[in-house]
Amino acid sequence: MLNKHSLILRLAMVLVLTSVIVGVIAVKHYYQSIYQQEVDKAQRAIEQLHKTVASTASIAAYLKDKDLALEVINGLRKNDIILAGVISSEEEVLASDGEHNPHTALPYPLYHPFLDNDIVGYIALTPAQVGIQEHARDIAQSSVTLLLIQTSTLLLTFIILAYFIIAKPMAKLSAELKQITAGSNNRLTVPFAQHDSEIGEMTKSINNMLAVAESHFSQERALRSEVQELGNRLQLLFEHASSAMILATHHGQIMLYNASTEKLLARLNLGISDNLFDLVARAFKEGDTVVQSLRDSLDKNDVARGEYQLLNDSTGQSIWVHILVTRSYGQQQQSYLQIFIHDISSHKQQLAHLNHAASTDKLTGLLNRIGAERELNKRFAEQQDVTLMLIDLDGFKPINDIYGHDAGDEILRYVGQQLRQNLRKDDLCIRWGGDEFVVVVDALEQEQAMQLATKLHHALCQPTTINSSEQVAIGASIGVAISPRHGGDFKSLIVAADKAMYGVKREDKNAVAFAAD
Repeated sequence: MLNKHSLILRLAMVLVLTSVIVGVIAVKHYYQSIYQQEVDKAQRAIEQLHKTVASTASIAAYLKDKDLALEVINGLRKNDIILAGVISSEEEVLASDGEHNPHTALPYPLYHPFLDNDIVGYIALTPAQVGIQEHARDIAQSSVTLLLIQTSTLLLTFIILAYFIIAKPMAKLSAELKQITAGSNNRLTVPFAQHDSEIGEMTKSINNMLAVAESHFSQERALRSEVQELGNRLQLLFEHASSAMILATHHGQIMLYNASTEKLLARLNLGISDNLFDLVARAFKEGDTVVQSLRDSLDKNDVARGEYQLLNDSTGQSIWVHILVTRSYGQQQQSYLQIFIHDISSHKQQLAHLNHAASTDKLTGLLNRIGAERELNKRFAEQQDVTLMLIDLDGFKPINDIYGHDAGDEILRYVGQQLRQNLRKDDLCIRWGGDEFVVVVDALEQEQAMQLATKLHHALCQPTTINSSEQVAIGASIGVAISPRHGGDFKSLIVAADKAMYGVKREDKNAVAFAAD
């Protein structure tokens, strides 16, 4: 009998034990809550009493009327929650009654009847703390007793219902389930009156599972064959993949690699290594940095990725790859590293070409505004001081109008050529737009900057041949600004140089001017 109903007994014991623990905690919390509510209620009542008599007490303190003050105190003492009360003016005690305790008394200021901010006295109320606490304990005990009665009734009802509705039907189902052999056509019987309940639905679900298990036995051999075929296909996919693939232990010991890995290493005149991280350090430019980056990413996550440059191949060609390292887990949570290396050299070349096209003026081959702003913002971000010259061509429009746009293009190309020939490789030559150019060099003193600007001005003013026969000459108005004297960013320097350049334009043109401070 004990074995038959052991589940029921254990369930009942668990319910009782759980209920006792939860009940003790809940009762203690409930008692404290009710107790505190009653104490707080008494405190609020004292506050309300003070507000009720505050006006009268203020008048008594203002007039120093001891009879009125005593009347207020006597009225307050009629409340069970007030043990004692004292009303005093600034100079003396006007009225006092009860066992006044200065340590527990609650003092309240009394304000002037007509001047709100002037204090004319004080009223101190000593709470009947013992009585308040005793009353709070009585209320809390009564509430707890009622709660225990209600909880016990509900718990008993729940245990009885749980036995007949859950425990007994479940014990019967358990006994039946032990008699069923997996793969047979035997099924469970739905308990009486449980056809539409959760237990009934569970019984139906188990029967469905038994039916599914019966069909699974017949499918097992077919599944094994399919798994074997899938493994063969994955082996083919791994061996013939265009991307290099490597499998290694979590310590980096290489276990497996495909033919594409060998081909990639052959391009670098390298052989395979036993250790993945050693191979990466030897195959990549700045290999130690790449290894550290991959290790850091793997320590933070199960995936590491990045675009890095390999050593140049035997022809000197640059090779860029995207490397992806993922962590996978085998049996007993053993960790492995899966490495995929994809050649993205052509993609990098396309991006470089597009970036160059987007930042270069097609006519002159100089930087355009987009490229210039990118380069200058980089220099300012690195806190490099620079000298900027804004150049506006003089006499360009007449040549363009007389000889045509092709001749104008020749002049613009000539200007770009002259600027490059008279500047260093790292200096920036920019076609700012139309017939305006910008030159940016390292920081110079004012005298050195003006000397360089004069040199460029002289070079640009030299005659040149257009349309294969016509010799023409142009002039140039140049404004010069330096950082940080005229500004700490690109926009400020352009504005300063532009003002200097237009100052030249307004006067004689074809000259050089230094920006004003």
